[in-house]
Amino acid sequence: MQHVVEYSEQTLQAETRIGPYRLVKHLQQGGMASVYLGYHLYTRAYVAVKVFDGHTADMTLLLREKNMMQAFQHEHIVPCVDAGRDGKYYYLVMPYLPGGTLEELLNDGVLTLEEALAVLEQLTAALSYIHGLGILHRDIKPANMLFDQDHRLYLTDFGIASWLGDKSLHNGSLLGTPQYIAPELFNGYVDERSEVYSVGILLYQVLTGSLPFDGPDNWKICLQHLQTQPLAPSVLNPSLPRPVERVILGALEKDPRRRYQTVEDLLCAFQKALDAPAFIGQLSSRWRTTCQKLRSRLSPEALR
Repeated sequence: MQHVVEYSEQTLQAETRIGPYRLVKHLQQGGMASVYLGYHLYTRAYVAVKVFDGHTADMTLLLREKNMMQAFQHEHIVPCVDAGRDGKYYYLVMPYLPGGTLEELLNDGVLTLEEALAVLEQLTAALSYIHGLGILHRDIKPANMLFDQDHRLYLTDFGIASWLGDKSLHNGSLLGTPQYIAPELFNGYVDERSEVYSVGILLYQVLTGSLPFDGPDNWKICLQHLQTQPLAPSVLNPSLPRPVERVILGALEKDPRRRYQTVEDLLCAFQKALDAPAFIGQLSSRWRTTCQKLRSRLSPEALR
């Protein structure tokens, strides 16, 4: 079993200047960096500034994240619009998305089935794109999903993303958020099916309000992933349809061979469980347009 790496970073004070950006307020603390609302002193634009301490940051991961995000061109992935160094600090700059994170949205309660479907369709679009490039995100969780003012979802934080088959995955360190890590990662193996598992955890959480595996001790969480079967989601949310429950539990199979093999397979199963072609007519207006666009692009014919 591998060693779980944990990072910490001291938060910078508001009004600190980093390059041409003035930090307005702290937005989010990540595993290896802090994210701030920034103000560009020349363009007067508000942006999100992700700041790394150069003394403690893993420069290989930092440069990989910068290069990946600058290369991505996808409507559901947050782009990197600037990067630089100021003294001991390195920074990445992204558009500021005022809709907050999915994690913050869940503070208001569980999602409806239609909202969960819309989240899954948009997330699948982003993951399908990066998987097609041979890249794994490796940190799928609500805190890494942002919304714009029109409630469109964007995947962010590629700090531990890696190429499929990257040998550095087997260097004895385990990066990621323990509650969302697939069992096989604890033995040094990862592929697209590991991300299916993480999305299954996400679906469980957004529809029940709870994580299937959690606790104060990361190692105990790891053992739960390896040894414990999740509580049936319907126990926590009795209104959850049985077909939806079966889809979630199918994504959480311990053996990756027994899971849905791709995120597209998981999406199709979820749509079928909801009788999605008819269900689309019941979607709230804030999601409907996005879902209809994604449905045509994520059809089996479009993905061939």
